[in-house]
Amino acid sequence: MKKITLLFLINVFLISQNNAQDLLPYFSPKASVSQTLGYTDITITYCRPGVKERKIWGDLVPYNKIWRTGANESTRIKFTTDVYVEGQKVPAGIYSIYTIPTENEWTVILNKALVWGTEYYPQQDFLRIKVKPHQASFAERLSFTIPELTDSTCAVAMNWEKLQVSFNVKIDFANQVLEKIKEAIAKAEPEDFSVYVVGARFAADYGVFHDQAYKWIDKALTISKNFTCYFQKARLFYADGKYVEALKELEKCRDAGRNDSDYPSHIGEIDFLESRIKSAM
Repeated sequence: MKKITLLFLINVFLISQNNAQDLLPYFSPKASVSQTLGYTDITITYCRPGVKERKIWGDLVPYNKIWRTGANESTRIKFTTDVYVEGQKVPAGIYSIYTIPTENEWTVILNKALVWGTEYYPQQDFLRIKVKPHQASFAERLSFTIPELTDSTCAVAMNWEKLQVSFNVKIDFANQVLEKIKEAIAKAEPEDFSVYVVGARFAADYGVFHDQAYKWIDKALTISKNFTCYFQKARLFYADGKYVEALKELEKCRDAGRNDSDYPSHIGEIDFLESRIKSAM
């Protein structure tokens, strides 16, 4: 009976201790950073240890050993679509970010195990890449940022103490948009020409899938011979270096626009395209 009572008291003490600890904030508070890239959401969730006047590199964080790249639970990165990390394809999902620091080169690891503490399961490694550390402004707290961004690429950077380590993420931007356009066309009403115009405009802007775009804009013109359709076809011809054809489409654009109340607000961009075409001839 005494033994049972003792075990009960020990359990009560442990439960009470854990509950008391939950009342306190983490010394390395949790944070997250997110960025949308095309149709892809990238989210990094991590905890932020402080320097606190300690020597970090080669001491608190040893060289040539696995580091969870933060504190508490493993630092995690989530991709909502497939991406390319430093040129290597990574399927959509959540990964732990581990690193192996050295003075001149770091190994960045994406690992499929999501754990608490310092546990590390090498058999769950999905990807390893090599990156170079760089000197940076002093940062008391570890932080992840996404400082560089284009339509299809971004950099994921970790800063702590006077060091920055980063790696590049890329999406297949054009094909993501192409799939969205195809989905929209499949759902479009028979009299809706605008979805075809939007597709052609994107193709002209980014110099992609022009063969498909000509079919789209011709389909739009079978629905409505308005100035917008002719203008986007002229832009496609201009992008392909077919300047004579582009000018012909602009003439049709102006003819179609004369009786359109929206046309006056677009004259400036039509004139600008014409001047660019003539300069290129």
